Amino acid sequence: MITQPNSHVEARPAALDVQHEPHIHLPRRSHLRLEPQEGRATGTQPPNIALAGLQIIVGYEWLLAGGDKLLLGGFPAQMGKLLLTIVGGGQLLGFFASILRELVVPNAVLFGYLIEWGETLAGLGLVTAGLLALLRSLVEHSPGGRSTAMFMSGFRLVERLAPLAAIGAGLLGLSYFFLDGLPKPWFVPSIAFGGSIDMGLFLAAASVVLVVGQLVQRHQMRRISEIDAAITQDEHEKGSFLHAL
Repeated sequence: MITQPNSHVEARPAALDVQHEPHIHLPRRSHLRLEPQEGRATGTQPPNIALAGLQIIVGYEWLLAGGDKLLLGGFPAQMGKLLLTIVGGGQLLGFFASILRELVVPNAVLFGYLIEWGETLAGLGLVTAGLLALLRSLVEHSPGGRSTAMFMSGFRLVERLAPLAAIGAGLLGLSYFFLDGLPKPWFVPSIAFGGSIDMGLFLAAASVVLVVGQLVQRHQMRRISEIDAAITQDEHEKGSFLHAL
């Protein structure tokens, strides 16, 4: 039996084997939004009120000590006789008494000027550093301008000089502690009116605290600045990627 070909079937083209490429999921813009500014770390840090307060108190003590000597007017000329009286008392350590007798007493006028100006400048530096640290946060939140830039430049300069002022104040306090004959800084049966710790030792210890606190604070500020720079760079890269899309 002869059958005629079905023209509708033969004319139908063969189904093509189409290979579908895998669908590429592009990240949505909503997932690439930049972090809000409030969540960013900034190069600013709230002032350390305790450290700034200690700077002001210790600095004011040294400022008064140096200022009194400057107002007296004749401290360098009187220092030689004063040291001879202290050395003759026999309460000083042997090596310290020898240093005073052989080095300081022959140059008493020079050391007198160094002491009175050293105390004054150290006190002024510490007081200024403490006040600027307290005012820094207020200035940083104010509208930028020439005055703000000048303040920050002065603050950075004083911030670098403050550890040197604290070290100088600590050495002065330690020398006064030796001049007082190294009084015992622990419990001793006594009436102890006005406190028992020697003022020179107290100021020397406070200066050590200031130096350590300033170094730690500087390290923290440097760390915050590094984090802020890293976040800024990351946001810049994200912004460039969004523009490329």
